[in-house]
Amino acid sequence: MALHSELWFPSVIWSAMTHHIDNTSLRRYAYERKKEDTGVQISNYGGWQSNSLESGCHYEIDNLVEYLNLEIDNCRRQVGLNEVELYNIWININPPNSYNHLHNHVGAVFSGVYYVHAEDYQGNIQFERNDGAEYHIPESIDKATYYTSTRASYKAKTGAIYIFPGWLKHSVEGNQTQKDRISISFNCGRK
Repeated sequence: MALHSELWFPSVIWSAMTHHIDNTSLRRYAYERKKEDTGVQISNYGGWQSNSLESGCHYEIDNLVEYLNLEIDNCRRQVGLNEVELYNIWININPPNSYNHLHNHVGAVFSGVYYVHAEDYQGNIQFERNDGAEYHIPESIDKATYYTSTRASYKAKTGAIYIFPGWLKHSVEGNQTQKDRISISFNCGRK
């Protein structure tokens, strides 16, 4: 008789590529916003993070929010949660050598990022396991798996969207190019 397996406490990361967002318009708006918004310093080192954006601030932000709401609703259904709502969204501009420290989003059920402009070597997003498994898993593993890995890295690329639990610790590698990486991050919580 074989053992029955159950997957408890999973760290789900949803990903997609979208091509129906006007990134040229969002990029232009990001630089306009930076001129009038001093921004905030939270996990960013060397980059600029806007204050939370309001509905109606830009038509393409509203278009993105509409798309995000559909995707977030799909995510919450997959994991059996009641309805959630997007409660803040902000722009990130990360110039050369900037990065984001390891952090999580306290109070968020889901968090995520959409890449407005990102190329190779501009800094991937990395998710960290924080259950202490690194002290128990042997170092001599032939191949890392979902069970044995302590870090997962997702490529920063234009049009990519990643949604993940707000409690999942993550960081963003340094931008090693001479161009800015531009993204839009967001948090969702209970209605």
